[in-house]
Amino acid sequence: MSRVRIAFPDDGVLFVHELPVRITDLNYGKHLAHDTLVSLLHEARARFFAAGDMEEGDVDGVGVILTDLQVSYRSEAFFGQGLRVEIAAEPPSRRGVTLLYRVTDVADGRVVALAATGLLFFDY
Repeated sequence: MSRVRIAFPDDGVLFVHELPVRITDLNYGKHLAHDTLVSLLHEARARFFAAGDMEEGDVDGVGVILTDLQVSYRSEAFFGQGLRVEIAAEPPSRRGVTLLYRVTDVADGRVVALAATGLLFFDY
């Protein structure tokens, strides 16, 4: 089985968002559910855009379409645990950008997940 490899840069963090794991974020194994992690990434990305007076429908005059998502799960997260989502970006092209995410435990810095989303610029 091939593994997803995501390289999060040691420097170049553009945005940080912290949030707790809610009881509704858990799966039957009583840890953070995979679908919820994707929602947490989306929340952090929306807040990243909002911090720059943008939104997914208007990033410097164009919208974005999510074209792909990669996630590498590293450890579990549990109810009440604080998570930090850091966002970095690869150099943008004329057509889009790849955002990189590092999700860590606020208390001990343990990596919970690494992720990447491909965003296509689109004039709606």
